[in-house]
Amino acid sequence: MNIMVYLACAVIAIFIYIKFFKPKSDTEGLTQKAGSGFQTIDDKFNAKRKEKQERIDRILEKINEKGMASLTAQEKALLDEYSNAQ
Repeated sequence: MNIMVYLACAVIAIFIYIKFFKPKSDTEGLTQKAGSGFQTIDDKFNAKRKEKQERIDRILEKINEKGMASLTAQEKALLDEYSNAQ
């Protein structure tokens, strides 16, 4: 047989492998969250950070409206934890 026949078979075999059997690498390092598509680790970190900042903002608004005495023990602990982390 001619070498061109072997080469053509090899190219076809590689194409079939890539098209049908190779795992998709474009989603590597990503996780899927329902309804929001794919998220990277950085996206998750930033989402948690934003959520914590929103909780702190709500606590500070409550202090501004009603004073420190209106805070629960959990809110005081969160505020204390946040102030020590900065």
